[in-house]
Amino acid sequence: MRKIHHKKLHRESKMGVFVLVVLSILCILPLMMVVSASLTDERYIQEHGYSLLPMEPSLNTYRFLIANRGKMILRAMLLTVGVVVLGTIYSVTIVTCFAYSVTQKKEVFRFTRALSFMAWFATIFSGGVLPWYILCTQNYGLRNNIWALFIPYGMNAFNMFIIRGDFRRIPEEMFESAKLDGASHGQIFTRIAIPLARSSITTVALFEILTFWNDFYLPQWLITDSDYNTIQKLLYGMLSNVTALLKNSELSSVFAHMTLPTETAKMAVAVMAILPMMLLYPFALRYFVKGINVGGIKG
Repeated sequence: MRKIHHKKLHRESKMGVFVLVVLSILCILPLMMVVSASLTDERYIQEHGYSLLPMEPSLNTYRFLIANRGKMILRAMLLTVGVVVLGTIYSVTIVTCFAYSVTQKKEVFRFTRALSFMAWFATIFSGGVLPWYILCTQNYGLRNNIWALFIPYGMNAFNMFIIRGDFRRIPEEMFESAKLDGASHGQIFTRIAIPLARSSITTVALFEILTFWNDFYLPQWLITDSDYNTIQKLLYGMLSNVTALLKNSELSSVFAHMTLPTETAKMAVAVMAILPMMLLYPFALRYFVKGINVGGIKG
């Protein structure tokens, strides 16, 4: 019986590995095609279509984009990085404090149930985009400034529930023992709760980094000043006006020999938008796995 059970588990593990490999390939192939198209000459794509490997490699599209909007891209990239850093710190702090508050007993924090109800209610119901827009622009002054790019995303109920689950798995005896030793709520929160919930906090931080980097809605709704364009909005605007960019009188002679990069520009824009996250994620994933292992051992 044990051998049969072992063989069954072995077959199931092989099947699981096979499914993961297939899913990984399905995720990697579109990315390879996007990168390949961005490095392929525009004429080749118009004549032969897309391919997994770059045919007739050319950097003309990247030169075209950088020559037209190089300084703007750099400024938008730096602004986006600043928004990601500030927004992640801001949002993770709020979500972590909220999650810790709702895990406390009513005798300790009397607003525990009210906060829990507010989180659930906000998850199910929404006031709509128009009231939210009026509240942000007219009451909070979140328009054409850097605060408008991350403050509206401060509280995320889904992320709060993730961290709350880790806080609830911490034995109450640890908190009681710390109180008997004279520790304050702030010391318990920073020295006991946060280290033991490191895995979920790391996970939420990664979610927030991806959210702020890929966000297009806040710049689209709350930003009209080009000085506060993030990389996503800037690249979208460049993509929408690629024909007008090529007709720029100052650069028309430089790119006169090029075919209008209507297709390769789309792919180059996509690569420029995802490349920083592709470079960051392997390093972040190492800390993410480490946080999960620490949380699993201490949980």
